Amino acid sequence: MNILFKCDQSNFIGLGHYYRCLALAKEFKKNKHKCFFLGLKPGILKKNQITIKNEKEDLRFTQEFIKKKKIQIIIKDIYSLSYKWEKEISISNYLVVIDDFRNKRHFCNLYVNYNFEKRKNINFKFLLNDKCKTLIGPKYTIVRDLKIKKKFKFKKKSIFIYMGGSDKNMIMSKFVDLFKNQNFDKILKIFLLNKNHLKNKSLMKNLKKIINKKILKNKIQYFHKYIASSDLCITPAGITMLEQIVLKSKNMIIAQNKVQKDAAKPFEKAKVINFIQNIKKLNCKKIFKILNKKKNQRKLININGKNLVYKKIINNFK
Repeated sequence: MNILFKCDQSNFIGLGHYYRCLALAKEFKKNKHKCFFLGLKPGILKKNQITIKNEKEDLRFTQEFIKKKKIQIIIKDIYSLSYKWEKEISISNYLVVIDDFRNKRHFCNLYVNYNFEKRKNINFKFLLNDKCKTLIGPKYTIVRDLKIKKKFKFKKKSIFIYMGGSDKNMIMSKFVDLFKNQNFDKILKIFLLNKNHLKNKSLMKNLKKIINKKILKNKIQYFHKYIASSDLCITPAGITMLEQIVLKSKNMIIAQNKVQKDAAKPFEKAKVINFIQNIKKLNCKKIFKILNKKKNQRKLININGKNLVYKKIINNFK
């Protein structure tokens, strides 16, 4: 069976959608299915909102690809394409939508959203296809394989800072300013920078002033090993938050937008994350308080969620 993952990545939209689809694609590949990845039509800016004209252009582009590759199932994990695009695709194809929003309109055959806490209080009027089936809740969480055989052994206490593949609000600058404080001089600060950070002259200049640091650039081979090995990990409330919960790392979670804020709240309520709602109020004292807390030991994320989602897709398609 041929599967198409309709997702994208860029300096603007980040890497989360792509990594989530990649994790799910591995489950299909294990079972001998052929997987294809397709972003927006070349020439369309990769943003979370595009014009109606661009959406129609991408629809034709995607339909041609589906016909050429004889695709049976399309899995869409991209914000910029609306329910109108989905409805046209659903006319002759089986469409799965993976979403993070709680009330965005969709037209699909199967809807996946693990950011809802409980199913009983959900009004599904935003799902416009009456025959649409749903996979709702944390047990359908899709994360990458996170087996860490051996951790790094840092000589000093360490803090790992990663603000995702985009960081449009340049939150990394806030942490660079905080870690210039001499109270952090004896702690190893590990900064994982994306392309937007590397282009920011002010941020790079301030980084040079920090004592006892390690700078990593763009994607790294041992990403999860750094998370598992560090005494504190500071990341956005996206897929990396979920991976931190699985790895039981001591975390500090920053919401970069409303979607991430909504996604983080259930985990804050369950006391498995240290959620910073207002980055402006964050100070050195708060960071040290979290650094000295005990690690989370609760198993809240279903590490086999991607396998469960795979099985549900195949069974519903049949």
